[in-house]
Amino acid sequence: MVAGKSISKTRSIRGQLGEVVVRLRHVQSAVVVAVAALKQQNCELDDDVATVLQRSVADRIQDEIERLEAAMRVVSNLERKR
Repeated sequence: MVAGKSISKTRSIRGQLGEVVVRLRHVQSAVVVAVAALKQQNCELDDDVATVLQRSVADRIQDEIERLEAAMRVVSNLERKR
């Protein structure tokens, strides 16, 4: 019975990590659209703001997505070993 609870808990953790990844991808998409819109306006300040958004937000979100995906792989590997 304990093993069943452990497997269920592992799946729950993996599912929660997957949900976070999906939400981060949505946020990242919104930032990418904002960056494109700012660059399209072709105003000098807008380009600076777009660069800040890209480097400080979108790139950091991508880093976190990659970390979460690595954690999901670890959880999956642990589950397979059981």
